Amino acid sequence: MRKLIMWSIITLDSYFEGKQNWDLPFHHVVWGQELEKLNIEQLNSADYLVFGRVTYGGMAAHWTKAEGEIAELMNSIPKLVFSKTLKSAERFFAS
Repeated sequence: MRKLIMWSIITLDSYFEGKQNWDLPFHHVVWGQELEKLNIEQLNSADYLVFGRVTYGGMAAHWTKAEGEIAELMNSIPKLVFSKTLKSAERFFAS
């Protein structure tokens, strides 16, 4: 049996994003070499990435344009997307 690991960055007052969708100004405050190393280790051990529809769309919009080791991993790992409205997720992320 595999583990399901939840990885997220939120502020102490429980905010995930800023005034607009996917506005993450605080992300750069906490990001550094240690967190990048942890992220790469977790992605290298992942069989799948699991998203809801909205998060999937936001992640796809970012990672399909990004470069680097994390972008390569994010774009190559198969995704499981939970949605009642999304018929297909083929247009996001190459698998």
